[in-house]
Amino acid sequence: MKTELVKKEGNKVTLKITVDNNKFEETVNKAYNKNKGKYNIPGFRKGKAPKIVIETQYGKGVFYNDAIDMLFPEVYPKAIEELNIDPIDRPDLDVEQISKENGLVMVVNVEVKPEFELGAYKGIEISKVENTVSEEDVDARLNEMVNEKYHDPAVAII
Repeated sequence: MKTELVKKEGNKVTLKITVDNNKFEETVNKAYNKNKGKYNIPGFRKGKAPKIVIETQYGKGVFYNDAIDMLFPEVYPKAIEELNIDPIDRPDLDVEQISKENGLVMVVNVEVKPEFELGAYKGIEISKVENTVSEEDVDARLNEMVNEKYHDPAVAII
């Protein structure tokens, strides 16, 4: 597996993850073994058709989606650990290339924690504001609230 950081814009990162052909073929074989029972090929019992026959019938990439779904959870955590990035969102996966020579090339876009610099915060002095409330102030405010309640036309006195 080869991982490279393609671009970084703000807190969005694009990764390019390349999985060698041997590892990808091994995962395609696992996907075949997992799904071979779903295919009904004439001349074969259900689940007994060889991989080459299923690929001929349904197309070469019939097991690619399942193989990528199996492979991605394995290679993605390794890639983010290798590049020392800290994702905060789900990755957006695009398959760039699948070939015999290069294997599987995936492009992953993900949002990461924003970088910031902490300014000088030590030594800053803040003046403390003290509010003193006397008993007379509390009594005056309570009397205002009582008078407002009885003068409000929406409140009926029973």
